[in-house]
Amino acid sequence: MPLYRTWRILLLWPLLLLAACGASIDDYRGQGPNWDLARFFNGKLMAHGLVTDRSGAVTSRFRVEMQGRWQGGKGELFEQFYFDDGRRQTRTWFLNKGSDGHWRGTASDVVGEAVGKTAGFAFNWRYQLDLALPDGELVRVSFDDWMYLLDEDRLINRAEISKFGIHLGEVILYIERLER
Repeated sequence: MPLYRTWRILLLWPLLLLAACGASIDDYRGQGPNWDLARFFNGKLMAHGLVTDRSGAVTSRFRVEMQGRWQGGKGELFEQFYFDDGRRQTRTWFLNKGSDGHWRGTASDVVGEAVGKTAGFAFNWRYQLDLALPDGELVRVSFDDWMYLLDEDRLINRAEISKFGIHLGEVILYIERLER
C-alpha cells in the first residue's frame, strides 16, 4: 500500500472511532417511564433554557410558553420564546407519528422534516433549522435533539447544534407540563 494511503487511514481512524461512539435511541429501550409524546405535549407547558457556544459558555437564556393540541393522531405545538436580550420568537410544530413508528415534524423554520423515534424514557430527532441569530441573520444548522423524561410531567431537552459536522453549541431546556 502506498505510504500516502497509510497516512490517510491513520489520520481518519480517530474520526471513525468517534463517529461510532454516540448514544443510540435503542440504548434506552425498556427503561421507563415510557414516552407518550401526544400526552406529554398536550395542553400548556413551560420551558426554561439556555444556549451555549462550542466552548460551553452561555450565550443566551430564555423561557418558552407552549400550547399543544392533538386531534386524530396529529399534533400542533405552538411555542413562544422570550430571550434575555428582549427578543421574541415563535414556532409552530406540526407533529404526527408515521406508520413506521417514527415521529415526524415540520415548522416554518425547519428545512424539510424533523424525524425521530422514542424508546423508553428517551426521544431523539434530527433536523435542519434556519436559525435566526440575534442580529437577524439566518444560518442553516443541524440539530441532534434529545429529550429525556424525568417523570410524566417533566423532561430535560439537550440539542447539539452543528454545521458541516462541526459542533457549534447546545441548547439545554427544562420543560414542565402545567396542565394535565
